[in-house]
Amino acid sequence: MIERLIDTFSTSDFNVIILSDKTIVRKDRSGIAAHISGSRVLEFDSDDQGGLKNILSTASDAMNPHPLDRWLLGLPLKYFTIVNFSLPSAALENLDDAVKFALMRHVPYDPDQAHISYQMSRRDNSLDISSIIILKQSIPPLLQAASEAGINFCSIFPSMIYWARQKGNGVYVSLGQGYGEVLVHAQGRIVMHNWGQYRSENASDFLKESSRLLANVAGLPEKMFLLDCSLSGDQISKELGINLDEVETLSFEVDTIKKTSSFYQGYEIELLPGSVTKQQRFTSYLAYASVIFFLLGLFALPASNLAGQKKYLAGIESLIEAENDHVRELARLREESRQLFDKLEKMSEMKKAYPSVIDILKVLTEVIPDTAWLDSLELSSQKITLRGEADSAASVVEAIEKSNMFQNVRFSAPVVRSGNNQRFSMVAEVVL
Repeated sequence: MIERLIDTFSTSDFNVIILSDKTIVRKDRSGIAAHISGSRVLEFDSDDQGGLKNILSTASDAMNPHPLDRWLLGLPLKYFTIVNFSLPSAALENLDDAVKFALMRHVPYDPDQAHISYQMSRRDNSLDISSIIILKQSIPPLLQAASEAGINFCSIFPSMIYWARQKGNGVYVSLGQGYGEVLVHAQGRIVMHNWGQYRSENASDFLKESSRLLANVAGLPEKMFLLDCSLSGDQISKELGINLDEVETLSFEVDTIKKTSSFYQGYEIELLPGSVTKQQRFTSYLAYASVIFFLLGLFALPASNLAGQKKYLAGIESLIEAENDHVRELARLREESRQLFDKLEKMSEMKKAYPSVIDILKVLTEVIPDTAWLDSLELSSQKITLRGEADSAASVVEAIEKSNMFQNVRFSAPVVRSGNNQRFSMVAEVVL
């Protein structure tokens, strides 16, 4: 009864953590409700029939999510690129553009093809940037599986960061099913990370590779955290070539993790527009206010008469109805954001497919006869307009029509005589 009442008036964070051999779904309540009710954890084998869609559907049926609950997706490090670099203080004025430009030197793809998040700290006359990047093309299958399960993820982040924001500074190690991760978190930043695949249970080569990276880390934290490791802490410390004061084994058990609902600044990539996030926060505050009014009403009930009780309950129903209106509005905004995201993706694909101006000029230079020349060229959408002179305007039309880049070549104005030449104006469509 109490659980259902809390679910009605409060929101929760659902962390879906995908590991190498299993998927964890953890429900953490936020705000006041976190002090009243505990968390819930479900564990699924990664080989579950039906994949992520089946896992999310099962978790949703079992955990009774609220329409305003946030779903956050944690993925292995192999999905991400994490880059640390510095920028001059002057870059602060246009920091987003400066970060994107700097990343072009660090990643082997166009930053426009990826989702980017970063954190910034000042140091003397420079800005220290720690950024996280994930290719857009790797996300749609995950979002599609969630959508088929009736879920919208609001953000994604590296799974190991879930633990770093809970435990703080440390060396984090995960070894499971032939895949390993090592991450060093210090002073609120990821200062070193490594991931790799290895055969069977033999993680020695991976750990030795990580040890070479750890040797370059100054001020290594004095604590190590282990997740799903078949090796002991002493064995792992020996392979990594480090001697730490304290080793802790991580577990998803409810009582071992402190409750948190805040975004992990710089290492969590939001998938929903800012307006939707603000709407969620506003609706959450309204829900908390509803709880307070409800509890106050419970204390006032013994002293109230039947008419007062009915009036109060009517007020509660009004608040719930108002919240439902916000829920419907949020659902509409989410659908609009999804449609906008699809349009942007289509526009990006169209832009990539469209020939560049340099390509168009190159083809025209090759096909136009030597006895003709152009005075002007205008490019608008998929159409070009050419003006110039030639000893035979018809030969220019014929030459352009033979090119695979143009179609529907025609004169846009009558051909006029200019001395021994013919002056022409023609249009052609660019073939995509």
